[in-house]
Amino acid sequence: MCKKTLLTLTVLALASLTAFAASKKGIEMSQDGRIVTFTKSTKSATQTTLSDEGLVKIYGSLATAYPKALYWCCEAYSISGPNFGPYTPEYWEAAAFTPSADHTVTKVEVAVNYGEGYNGVVVGLYADASGVPGKAIKTWFVTGLPTGGTCCTVMEAKDSAGIPVTAGTQYWIVLKTNKKSSNTFAAWNVDDTDELDAVPTAFWCSADKGGSCGNNDAWTASSYVPGPAFAVLGSN
Repeated sequence: MCKKTLLTLTVLALASLTAFAASKKGIEMSQDGRIVTFTKSTKSATQTTLSDEGLVKIYGSLATAYPKALYWCCEAYSISGPNFGPYTPEYWEAAAFTPSADHTVTKVEVAVNYGEGYNGVVVGLYADASGVPGKAIKTWFVTGLPTGGTCCTVMEAKDSAGIPVTAGTQYWIVLKTNKKSSNTFAAWNVDDTDELDAVPTAFWCSADKGGSCGNNDAWTASSYVPGPAFAVLGSN
């Protein structure tokens, strides 16, 4: 009886993911819901002209040298709220960076696309806690994300006062949802700059509203090639 129930729930979960892919033409998701692929890119959005003059690049995986592609349009990490779907878990994503010198962060740039639900996500700068995101240092709520499968609008989060970061210390950029974006599905696009080296990443998975997680309601360290596309900028 238990095996039959489990099989039924699994079939329902996979059916839900398939239904979502079908409802949004050109979108496919991995079986666990963490990776999204845009199989048919739509008309390109206007590429953001990054106003980074005078800023120090503390970390950057945006392909600023490319004439048309700051990031890869068509593969991304899922960002989904607890109310996005009945059979999909809540997913947040994080990517690590380590400053090579002491700096002050004044801007974070992320390549995040919109899929469904409320058009907005939380961008956060977090401290490290034993290899996964720990305490939030600063968070921003960004809205008006470009449609998934387009390239290359970059979302910006700024702090005019500046946030000090220390050389040799690992920090995290986190993309997550909040109460306002509880039904959001968004996608953090992967970068175009390095297709060989694994980037330290982490994901938060919560199965409280649906789906399944191996490590429920907790950050899990991982790595992925290519990594998420983002940049951290500031001053010396």
